Amino acid sequence: MTDPGTTPRLRIAFVYDALIPYCSGGGERRFHELAIRLAERHDVHHVTWRFWGDEPTIVRDGVTIHGIGAPRGFYGSDGKRTIREAVEFAARLPAVLGRLGADVVDASATPFLPLYSAWATTRVTRTPLVATWHEFWGDHWLDYLPDRPVVARAARFVEASARGLADQRIAVSPFTARRMAGRATGARGIEVVGNGVDLAAMSGATVDDQRSDLIYVGRLIDEKRVDLLIHAVAALIGRFPFLRCVIVGDGPERAALSALAVDLGVDGHIAFLGRVTDERVPSLMRASRVLVLPSAREGYGITVVEGQACGLVPIVAASSMSAAADLISDGFDGLVFEPTAAGLTSVLTDLLADGKRLRRMAREARATADGRGWDDRALEMERVYIDLVAGRRVAGTKARPGITIVAAESRSEVATDHAPLLGESRW
Repeated sequence: MTDPGTTPRLRIAFVYDALIPYCSGGGERRFHELAIRLAERHDVHHVTWRFWGDEPTIVRDGVTIHGIGAPRGFYGSDGKRTIREAVEFAARLPAVLGRLGADVVDASATPFLPLYSAWATTRVTRTPLVATWHEFWGDHWLDYLPDRPVVARAARFVEASARGLADQRIAVSPFTARRMAGRATGARGIEVVGNGVDLAAMSGATVDDQRSDLIYVGRLIDEKRVDLLIHAVAALIGRFPFLRCVIVGDGPERAALSALAVDLGVDGHIAFLGRVTDERVPSLMRASRVLVLPSAREGYGITVVEGQACGLVPIVAASSMSAAADLISDGFDGLVFEPTAAGLTSVLTDLLADGKRLRRMAREARATADGRGWDDRALEMERVYIDLVAGRRVAGTKARPGITIVAAESRSEVATDHAPLLGESRW
């Protein structure tokens, strides 16, 4: 790992169309946390939409943030990410990115059209490009867009082709790296540098007044399957009549989920808080006991680690498109459930009925999170950037393709074919 006292000062540019605190997702959280830590030793920039107003550039937490234009809507009427937003961001990106004079650029690979634009721009400026892959869909596009098969096949092709558009590819989980490596291209190897958690913020957060037994934190979009949680609450209140659930986040499915809670007669047990400040999220987590992530698709599952750091027991859905289950040891510091309302209800019933087991798993979850701090992740990425810039300065230096797994515990190379709220007194 790089020694912070001897690192050269770099100009680092992150590229992503979403930004904390205006958006709340794992990708924007990753770039935000990395940027503010790296800004202590480097000149860090972030290129994104101009969420904050008319000023073209602002400085926050030591990071210079460049807006390429007024923000566009991410989701269409069907709740899916729009192609138009990605196209417009990609088209506007070169003008800003090209004049930054960055030593290295780290661009989110999703949405992947801006990655093509970043690749073209950095070829002109001769700047090393890192592509950070939060997830890789592959054939899942056909399920995601069943009514638009032509678009789905085109998206699958464009995504697959985008894997080669980087001098260094970073996957946020071994799960994503394995999916990407199925038909890997000739770019340098795929390194896995996971997401992390702000351990100080989690441990220092006050306990929110909005107490709960169950909490969900994330976007309200169909693949997050928050409807399973609402159905589970409806099934649980017969045995746990004072059960409380908090749903934090917003999105195109919010109205439908609220209506579902009313239809099932559990609107009095579920609080939809919408988007809240970053500072309040750990407070809400610390005021709960169990984090539920029913999502069918997760490139990492950062809320799982955040929940563990707050002493919550995470319960995640088993899914071939989710890396979240890799973050826990089932039955030890979290639980995995079959992705149905009945499956979720079953594991929640057993856990909530056994206070001793719940407390033991909460302790183990917190211990697991202690090894996943953002400080360590920032040092890992700093090493990637420094090595890449140094390699660019040594003409002809290339690494052979492969997958390098980088985690807090170890690094290894893997060969591929191509390289207490239920008591009546509280409620």
